[in-house]
Amino acid sequence: MKKLLIMIVLCLLLAVSLVPASALAAVQEVQSDKIELKLSLFTREEQDWIRAQQNKVFYVGVAQDYIPIEYLDERGRPRGMGVELLRKIHQLTGLRFRLYQNSAKETWEEILQSSVEKRIDILSTVSVTPERQEYLEFSVPYMETTQVIVGDVDTNRLFRDVAQIEENSTFAVPRGYWFVDIIKKDIPQAGIIYVDNMEEALEYVSKKKADYTICEIPVFTYYKDQGMYQEIKIVGELNEKNQIFIGTRKDLKELIPIINKVILHINYDEIYEASMVIPRNNRKERRLTALVVLLGILLIIVIYYLWRTIRKLVRSKQAAEEANNDKTRLMTNIAHDLRTPLTVILGYAQAMMEGQVQKEADKERYIRKISEKVTYLSAVVDDFFLLARLEDNNLALRQEPVRLDCFLRQIVEDAELKAQAKQIQVSLHVADGAAVFKNVDGVKLYRAIENIMTNAIAYTGRGGRIEVSAIPTVEGKVEIAIKDNGQGIVPEELPHIFERYYKGGQARKEAIGLGLYIAREIIHRHQGEIRAESELGRGSVFYVVL
Repeated sequence: MKKLLIMIVLCLLLAVSLVPASALAAVQEVQSDKIELKLSLFTREEQDWIRAQQNKVFYVGVAQDYIPIEYLDERGRPRGMGVELLRKIHQLTGLRFRLYQNSAKETWEEILQSSVEKRIDILSTVSVTPERQEYLEFSVPYMETTQVIVGDVDTNRLFRDVAQIEENSTFAVPRGYWFVDIIKKDIPQAGIIYVDNMEEALEYVSKKKADYTICEIPVFTYYKDQGMYQEIKIVGELNEKNQIFIGTRKDLKELIPIINKVILHINYDEIYEASMVIPRNNRKERRLTALVVLLGILLIIVIYYLWRTIRKLVRSKQAAEEANNDKTRLMTNIAHDLRTPLTVILGYAQAMMEGQVQKEADKERYIRKISEKVTYLSAVVDDFFLLARLEDNNLALRQEPVRLDCFLRQIVEDAELKAQAKQIQVSLHVADGAAVFKNVDGVKLYRAIENIMTNAIAYTGRGGRIEVSAIPTVEGKVEIAIKDNGQGIVPEELPHIFERYYKGGQARKEAIGLGLYIAREIIHRHQGEIRAESELGRGSVFYVVL
């Protein structure tokens, strides 16, 4: 649970940097607003060393585009966990830290070179590599992150590690980044395209100039939600977490035990809070913040419950490979379908909290966007909890007589409201003999057929039509047909559309692959049948027999 909390805090940091950084200020001190010396934390030798350094300034190298883990904000101020740890060290020891400024936009490779040449004393956010150990001393790790493999949207495979990727693949790698060593070790034949920063690496993958790159989940989420690169997606994950340290020059090794003691004794909640922009003195902003916090807590609970559910599913599988595929698919759904909407909400909320939105029309538009995402998240959460009840066989049906023609008319009327935006015509025809009473759970059956209708609207083009009909069968049942003239379903995908978490190649970005699965399970629990027919480019028909 602690790791999940860290990931959500990192996602909150995405809202901080919404515009490109301006020119750096003349001097940027990395210091606390108050000094509370606590030299009792340190040994006598360490105290003597601290006193001897009071007039010295230690220059800090900061990755300027490592958003949201470490970066410079729009005012040129350093942000991130490592920077906040240095502020805490300043508060407890009085040691002075200042942002090293060699150029307005340094690459990470240039920062590392400045460390080699002793122009930089400290790196606040750095990973350990054998090469860096030659010129840096490292603290204990203060954070670890999940590294994901990023490919273009046409990539159909999911990788459990770099070693599974084809040998002739190409990777876009920012100069100086540590994971190039992993690529060279696991895929010696892979092509390496060196770029200046992670933004450029993601652009190369988006434009198919490179097959893959590697980055942290929060970094990927930031650029994805900025709308800069929509042609990329997560296609795998590295087995090992990336630990992050504070690094100092070799001749400053006396500073390492001081840093370690601060890392081990501080209140991390205080550091997390300092890493984020906190809303102040605005009732509307406080309400938005409360909404975001509640959503975050709810998502933590859902993710934890899903983690327990998937572990139970994995243990019940006979084949280990099939279990691993299920787990990978579930984690991908969580990463894309839960974290991304929350980050978008945070972005709009943060823009309002920081006063970037002045016009009332813009405020209303932002609040409307937040409302849309909250509604989507609510539907996702409902699907997950309904899925949990289905998996545990705890879905109780409260059946009562329902007149089928009135029931279908209500569904069609509600669907017409959703279809108006695309000018889709929705019609209903109930044949003689189909206007009968059926013992069903009206709420749950409504949910099942509504899921089918929602898909029909989503995959039918503007000005299309959807026809709902009901006819009696010779067995005394009623067959409901939902027909659209939309894009249709690829023949190879048709047998799989009712499977849990299945999303075809033409699936909407926000789809999570549960709607038709839930519809099928509800209908089967009513002793009914469901099937589909489709012709690519001409539309689909879903049949429900009750």
